[in-house]
Parts: sequence; C-alpha cells; structure tokens
Amino acid sequence: MEVEGKTLKELLQNLVIKLNENVEFSGNSEKFTTKFEIKGKNVEEIIERFSKKIIDYYYKKKAIFDGIEIEIIPGKKWKLKCSLIGKIYENVTIEIKEIKIEKFEEALEGWRLVFSVK
Repeated sequence: MEVEGKTLKELLQNLVIKLNENVEFSGNSEKFTTKFEIKGKNVEEIIERFSKKIIDYYYKKKAIFDGIEIEIIPGKKWKLKCSLIGKIYENVTIEIKEIKIEKFEEALEGWRLVFSVK
C-alpha cells in the first residue's frame, strides 16, 4: 500500500484514511475523541508508533477516525501531538494487525510512504 502527502501532517491523515479502509464497522455508534503524544528518534519511528496507536484503538475501543489534528515537532527526539475525532461502533471487523514500512521518502510533491499490512 502507498500514501502520499504534501506535508507530513497530510501524509499521516492519508495513512489513517487508508488504515480505515481495512476496517468494517456496523451497528450503533457514539462519538469518540482522544488526544495522545508520541516520541521517537526520527520521523519514521513516529509513523510506526502512530500507526500502532491507531490500530490499537481499532481493537481496544472499536473506534474509527474521521477527523485528525496533528502537530509534529522535529528535534533530537521527534514528538507528535495528535487529537483524533471519530466514532465507536458496536461491531468492528479488523483486517490489519500492524504495518511495516517498506519505503519512506521525500518526493517532488511532498512525502511518500510505502507499507505492507499484516
């Protein structure tokens, strides 16, 4: 699978959309919001930890996200601050357990991430 974005924020938003495509949901729903912070040694580690966190929300909360606000703070230790808005559903079928980054690069029009799902 592949996602692109003009900025890292857009890339992560597109990643959430792509991950949501691997989740089927039905039944009653209620609104759900959460905030979290992730730290890592580089942007690739931030992306891996971010995707793991999203997948954990699928399994633990049965949450699907449709709104996302991200702040990325580069430095010696990278930091990502995230606010997610979505819904918790009664029935959720998840076809993904984790992602593995195959390629992460800066492209002419922004950023490109190629990954596989397990």
